[in-house]
Amino acid sequence: MTRVADVRILHLFANHKWTGPADPAIRLAARLRSLGIDVVFAQAEFVHSGGSNHVARQLWDWRVPVIAGLELRKHFHAPSLLRDVRALRTILLRDGIRVLHCHQPSDHLLAALACRKLSRPPIIVRTLYEPEPPGRSIRTRFSFSRTAGVIAPTNAARRGVINRFGLAADRVLLQSPVTEPQPLVGQSLRSQWGLEGHHRLVGITARVQPHRRFDLLWEIARRVVDVLPNARFALFGRGNEADMNQLVLTPLQRFGLQQHVLLPGYKQGDDYRAALRSCDAFLFLVPGSDGTCRAVADALALGLPVVATSRGILPELLAERRAGEIFGVACREDAATMAKELVQLLRDDTVRAARSAAARRCALIDMNPHAAAMATAAFYEQLLAEAAP
Repeated sequence: MTRVADVRILHLFANHKWTGPADPAIRLAARLRSLGIDVVFAQAEFVHSGGSNHVARQLWDWRVPVIAGLELRKHFHAPSLLRDVRALRTILLRDGIRVLHCHQPSDHLLAALACRKLSRPPIIVRTLYEPEPPGRSIRTRFSFSRTAGVIAPTNAARRGVINRFGLAADRVLLQSPVTEPQPLVGQSLRSQWGLEGHHRLVGITARVQPHRRFDLLWEIARRVVDVLPNARFALFGRGNEADMNQLVLTPLQRFGLQQHVLLPGYKQGDDYRAALRSCDAFLFLVPGSDGTCRAVADALALGLPVVATSRGILPELLAERRAGEIFGVACREDAATMAKELVQLLRDDTVRAARSAAARRCALIDMNPHAAAMATAAFYEQLLAEAAP
């Protein structure tokens, strides 16, 4: 029997930008290495003119060894794809890769093409980051027909892959989004922001873009502040000058919310964790480039109860995991409904404390990255055993 500890595994990620799936893909590779598994990561060499390779920097920070020689473009580009197919075949044969783990549609197609003519191809595993399965097309049918296993973030994605592409149920692993454990005690920015003990702060993480429902946000904030004048909202995000003026600054004046909304801007690393630690609750409206809504999981890790819309993965992500433990609510996309939920959280210390504790437990138990890495390693071993001659 082939043991996962005895083989080399290559992760592919077709993008140099720090998009939503990049973070969980790199964290998974790092966690697998911490289990003693030989994991390497293909570092995309294609970078747009004037851009920088953010993924490369993160791979360095996480100490994940990289393999060079692949362009790994996000968007289809036939000459580049053909070059990568040839280069990947060379890498697979040279390094004895036994598992190819794909994270994006483009690198999934690349893996399927590169393995096609090999006498002993590695098994292909694909992680999905959207709550629904990919649609059926010539490209997806080809890629999934050569795929040994899939890791899906929701039940809907899992069922969809099984039904659309004919994978056996035991070859599609359901894996909730994960988040790194965080200390509850640590730096807070409340005093820096002029907040006192009686203030209640709601955090929002979102890039300032037209489709992120900022119109709904300000209507919710106005309704909450009308009931609780001590409520404050902090927007952790940035946008271009035009979007900031149109979607944030002008509406704040129109709704009379200038004194109730903080604009700390984009935060990351320890600064972002300190910002979340300063909050009493978390509001999330529209998923962005990361369909798994990592921002929600990160808020739960710091014990923040969540109020969200019912878009995408959010209803399943915030569903009750243990009887009687509510840590988040996925609401109808309506200002009155969502404001009512926030008011209850901010006004009732007992409710907020109970949901905060439940949020923390959910993050530590159900979104545990070590447990997810262990499950992924076991999944590799199962697939390798089934592929053995």
